[in-house]
Amino acid sequence: MTSKTTLDLGCGKARHPDSIGIDINPDSNADIIHDLNVFPYPFEDNSFDVVFADSIIEHLDDIPSVMNELHRITRSGGKLIVITPYFSSLDAFTDPTHKHFFSMRSFDYFTDSFPEYSYYSRSKFRKTKVKVTFWNLPRLKGIRPQHFLGANFLATRFPTIYERFFAFILPAQEIRFELEVIK
Repeated sequence: MTSKTTLDLGCGKARHPDSIGIDINPDSNADIIHDLNVFPYPFEDNSFDVVFADSIIEHLDDIPSVMNELHRITRSGGKLIVITPYFSSLDAFTDPTHKHFFSMRSFDYFTDSFPEYSYYSRSKFRKTKVKVTFWNLPRLKGIRPQHFLGANFLATRFPTIYERFFAFILPAQEIRFELEVIK
């Protein structure tokens, strides 16, 4: 195992600097070619301090198994960063290879927030941050009209209200989760 402690899951051509990249595509910038739907991943337990899953998790078949595997290969206290299209984003439905759509509570099933659903996974995480981002309009110098209309305020301060009533009226672009591995 190399001294790198960062994994870029499904790195594609834009691998995070100083990370080990893993991807199924041999034309990617991956160090390791591996199908991420096949378990176990080719890493020892507790190999990484940080795992980036940027625009990949929505493509994978079995989210609970992926989370179990990421939990296995990440050290206790390590960080998992997941970036994916938000469920109301046009990008969520544009790509025909997307299999899953994510809301602000999608990873709560892997925390203590939903103990009645703990049978999904024994792997536990602490959700440390969730942030939705909104489209900008380059022709208007990056202005995001959703900010003026209060979507950012609603999504940040009242996420349940935003998701139930406004997510498709003022859609977000993507969602970023930061999860801490609990062992």
